Amino acid sequence: MTVALKKFDASTQAFSSVDASEGLFNLDSNVDLMHMAAVRQMNNARLGTASTKTRAEVRGGGKKPWKQKGTGRARAGSSRSPLWKGGGTSFGPKPRSFATSLNRKMASKAVASALSTVKERIVVIADSALNNLGKTADANKLMQAMTVAAGQKVVIISDYSDALSRATSNLPLVKVVSPAFIGVVDVLNADHVVIAESALQILERRLLAE
Repeated sequence: MTVALKKFDASTQAFSSVDASEGLFNLDSNVDLMHMAAVRQMNNARLGTASTKTRAEVRGGGKKPWKQKGTGRARAGSSRSPLWKGGGTSFGPKPRSFATSLNRKMASKAVASALSTVKERIVVIADSALNNLGKTADANKLMQAMTVAAGQKVVIISDYSDALSRATSNLPLVKVVSPAFIGVVDVLNADHVVIAESALQILERRLLAE
């Protein structure tokens, strides 16, 4: 079974339709599974490099500030106590991994569910139309021809090409993602999902094989 997706012809600047797999673009939205995949994608994108110093790592503080008794002040053994300005941090962040696991079949089903959820926003386009882009102005013209309004986010699912990278690198709202690495967050956050014809075939092989 197939489902019809919009296809854009760059030469005539007209829309038509193309058949795609129903198993990839006509699923019921599995919100729980998409949430799990989204959390995993965002967690795996975290660097986990935040680091604070404990009282043992802050420089100085080796000398006892004042004697133990007789001053009328509270006892103090070091000026690098977390209670002091310039002291160490109690229970602060340390480098760690935020990586979350999700089995491959569930991850594939989550992406397929996301694509099905936004299928009305999906446009298929020939690879040549993307690979023939030369400048940012060409990419802007293509977006306008596809009725992308100003301020809308676009994700282009396509294999890497120098022309496509060069044409979109100065467009902050346009993101190019390989079909091998497209995730739930990329799909759901976009106002328009543009899929190259070759990428559509890769998606069907990758996600329907599970």
